[in-house]
Amino acid sequence: MGKIKAAIFDMDGVLTDTVRLHFKAWKKMFNNHGYKFEYEDYKQKVDGKPRMDGIKSIVGNLPEGQLISMAEEKQRYFLELVETDSLEAFEDAIWILQYFKQNSVKLAVASSSKNTSKILTKLGIDKMFDTIVTGYDFKKGKPDPEVFLTAAQKLNVNPRECVVFEDAIDGIKAGISAGMLTIGVCRDGQFERLKNAHFIVDRLDRVTIELLENLYEKVFKIV
Repeated sequence: MGKIKAAIFDMDGVLTDTVRLHFKAWKKMFNNHGYKFEYEDYKQKVDGKPRMDGIKSIVGNLPEGQLISMAEEKQRYFLELVETDSLEAFEDAIWILQYFKQNSVKLAVASSSKNTSKILTKLGIDKMFDTIVTGYDFKKGKPDPEVFLTAAQKLNVNPRECVVFEDAIDGIKAGISAGMLTIGVCRDGQFERLKNAHFIVDRLDRVTIELLENLYEKVFKIV
């Protein structure tokens, strides 16, 4: 391939529909503590962030012990849902992973979730990736670019040679800050939410190497 040597994927909402499980777990936890929490709150304030940052965005500053307890409660609910609900990779996600493999593009998952490896294994796609970056592997959460820069480093690829696939506002910001071509994945059709991405799709099978090469030239002005 030409200018793009690696593709880095967020997991939740991009590769699989864990978004609905996360939302259910967050809502149950927040409701238990007397906080109103709707889907828009999830997408605007929590999605893509490390757990503690997500909680603070809703409740503000509470004692550290209380925040940790709420984070553990949410994690407990989520893992229960992972075990009891059906979970599959999106068909278009499988397609693009195979497509990139056939074209010798390195693959990584870079997610704030500490459940990443467990979920990828359950989906049966963990072996498709050259590296997996989880919430255990970096200190600063999105919108800081550390998670994506860590993935590029593990892949031994220049950040400028990477394309990021993200469905969260903070994830888009992180990808752009990392200096990477950043594709917004907007499965709910609300493209305006991810307007800062270099390009937006509603399905991953709309992406081709030719599209990425053309975008790269436009965004980075490098031919």
